[in-house]
Amino acid sequence: MSYFSDTKGCKLVNNFTLHHADKLTSGRPFMSTCVPHGIWVDLTDIEIVHSVEWQHGGFEKLPAGSADYKVGSRLVAKGTFKDTITVFTVPGGRIADFREISIHIRPTKKGTVGGETKATTTDGIAYSGMSSTNVPDEGLMTGDPGTLAYIDPTKDSWPSDEKKPYLILEGYIDEAEFSSLMQRMSVTAAPIRKGMLRMVAELFQNEVDASLSEPYHAHDYGLLLRGEDTTYGITRARSESVSVAYKLAIIPPEPDRLDRLVEENKKSEAISMDNLPPDLVAKISKDMLVKIERRLGALTGIVGFAAAAIVGKLLLG
Repeated sequence: MSYFSDTKGCKLVNNFTLHHADKLTSGRPFMSTCVPHGIWVDLTDIEIVHSVEWQHGGFEKLPAGSADYKVGSRLVAKGTFKDTITVFTVPGGRIADFREISIHIRPTKKGTVGGETKATTTDGIAYSGMSSTNVPDEGLMTGDPGTLAYIDPTKDSWPSDEKKPYLILEGYIDEAEFSSLMQRMSVTAAPIRKGMLRMVAELFQNEVDASLSEPYHAHDYGLLLRGEDTTYGITRARSESVSVAYKLAIIPPEPDRLDRLVEENKKSEAISMDNLPPDLVAKISKDMLVKIERRLGALTGIVGFAAAAIVGKLLLG
């Protein structure tokens, strides 16, 4: 059962700090704080999507001479992780929980990822665990462009291929590094063996879980739906690292002359009357059978003698 399954009696101090109804012996309420957490995601169904989009400029007029179209690429994948992310409300409690996610990675300008503070998981330690304190009202990942979103397509009027609620990461990588990764993936013919992504997202974690669990344990995280609408939920996130491993494409060596002679000898020895179809054997006369057997015996002897002579020459030479 998640710490966020039942939130009756809980109080939201701000969007990043939750006080639970239970209290410590000191009188302070147990807390769950929303700080950057790292989650390792195993990737499958990895694809590269290329697109061309018309540049409309939004509410800003594009400069004269700007390109009408822009070519874009993104990495798309499915992901699973050992931790659990529980989508919840206050005071409603659990909406859904997940151990899988859709991944969309796009390029962005250098210096954008990390936002204003470049906060890491280390920055959240001071606000979590048994020494938890209230997180600032603006959170720790201010300005980070990536998002981890919860979407319920059953309540959403926008067309979707998804039939049930899901999580999706919209992550970003610097343009130069993203282009390099796309190029390497495009020119590699070997099959993908494994993909791995480390996602860092602002998620709630109960101070007990933060204090008693080790990094290799499965963790219980919470994604808060703010407001009354339970169709969407969003928190800031980024794709901190992406790696793709390929299987080795080993080409078998060409057989040498001795190997070919051995194989040919095996094929000749395999020719036997026992291997012929019964109806064909019945049509062959007794004299013909004797001639065939003699011819086969002579052929086998010649091939065997030739192979032995070559082997002897190789050994003596």
